[in-house]
Amino acid sequence: MASYQSISEIQLKLKSSIVQSINTELRKHCTKVVQEYLYETVYKTYVPKGEHSYDRTMELLNAVTVGEITVGTKYVTFEVYIDSEKIQPSITSDPSDWNQHASVYPTDVSEYIPMWVEEGTTGSLWDRDGAHYMEQAYLQLNQGDLARALAESLRSMGWNVITL
Repeated sequence: MASYQSISEIQLKLKSSIVQSINTELRKHCTKVVQEYLYETVYKTYVPKGEHSYDRTMELLNAVTVGEITVGTKYVTFEVYIDSEKIQPSITSDPSDWNQHASVYPTDVSEYIPMWVEEGTTGSLWDRDGAHYMEQAYLQLNQGDLARALAESLRSMGWNVITL
């Protein structure tokens, strides 16, 4: 059992444990939740088939990113997003093959892929409704899931966390 000389020492240790939990367990947990919604609402709902189908790169799924944390005096924040830099265009020279993450002209459109999949598109060759995977993941994480994951991580470090 650790021994502390003041409340300030306990606060510093707790803050350090929270940052450690975010950098290890919560990053993984947030990534997993977003990837599960993305897989269920995008990859699983449509599987390319047939002579003119395309090969999936899975780059959108692998672009789920948890940004750097910001530590304040009473808060710790971080952002979960799709890093479009991890989505690369592939422009083919064969007119019978599909460009990937590029238009038919061929223009790199990889930076728009996360927005188009989340919010949907109209007026394109392949109009679609939005999958809203980030919205659904946010709601799950915000409705206690993230707090439970943090509490579990802190408990594993020896903190007596009580959830209500």
